[in-house]
Amino acid sequence: MSHEVPLPETPRAAFAHAVSDEHVLWTVTMLAFVLDVLTTLYGLGRGLAELNPVVLALIPVFGPVGALISLKLVVLAVAVVAWRALPSRYRGAIPIGVAVPWGVAGLMNTQLILVTVFG
Repeated sequence: MSHEVPLPETPRAAFAHAVSDEHVLWTVTMLAFVLDVLTTLYGLGRGLAELNPVVLALIPVFGPVGALISLKLVVLAVAVVAWRALPSRYRGAIPIGVAVPWGVAGLMNTQLILVTVFG
């Protein structure tokens, strides 16, 4: 046992540690997936417009739920293939690269919904 205070990790070491735990990264990616889909569907139900041209093109064919889910599943499939193809050292970039835009979209949707509902 020691009474020494542990030294904080350098930013690079902290990032490397976070990226090495891929289960956490994929969980965050799936949470971003759910946030984006749910807030988009809620916003569409409240009369807001979809801005993604790919989703707009798919809505007449699959409906809003089918369009969102099918597009996101294609993105996830490509991400998983890329993740498997990369050396393990670089794999963490894939779920981060998918989660960030989905998370940002979900947060932007949330902000727009709150402004629309509460003025």
